[in-house]
Amino acid sequence: MIKSIKFKISLLLCIGFMVMSCTEAIDFDQADDIILTPALEASLVYFDEPASRFVDNGSTILSIQDFISVAFFNDEFVVDNVEKAEFVFETQNTINRTFELQVDFLDQAGNLQHSLTVREDAAPDNTDTVTTYTEVFEGNSLSALKRTVTIVFTMRLLPGAPLDEDTVGRIQYKSYASFYINLNK
Repeated sequence: MIKSIKFKISLLLCIGFMVMSCTEAIDFDQADDIILTPALEASLVYFDEPASRFVDNGSTILSIQDFISVAFFNDEFVVDNVEKAEFVFETQNTINRTFELQVDFLDQAGNLQHSLTVREDAAPDNTDTVTTYTEVFEGNSLSALKRTVTIVFTMRLLPGAPLDEDTVGRIQYKSYASFYINLNK
């Protein structure tokens, strides 16, 4: 019985100490100091074609074009909260031919808002040449990006050795975008 009373008193004292140790005032205004700035990444486009893809009926195709629709750039959430964007392009070439990748950002009416060009050197001995290019969108360029609804990718082969069905090598490019968001506005 005495052990039971001692146990109950000890338990009561422990609980009392724990309750008293957790009585510090909480400052809820600290929540106003929290800044939430997540970053989101999204893949844009991937292209991987052998040299023979640039030959049609024995003639070299000098340019290939594709596009993606990106109407979400002018979404209210994006317009209000995206503070910066970075587009990263990685190109690889094992063809003995220099090429350029031109990326055009168009608005709803088809007007050019922004443009960039990435150049990849020829690979004379068919070894991989790799170029990484980053385009940062802030200020006026970010405003142009937010008006964009279509991104057009144009790959151009620059003058050089002719290509045929047996030409060795390939051209590859891939890209992704990082969006930096401020949720405290």
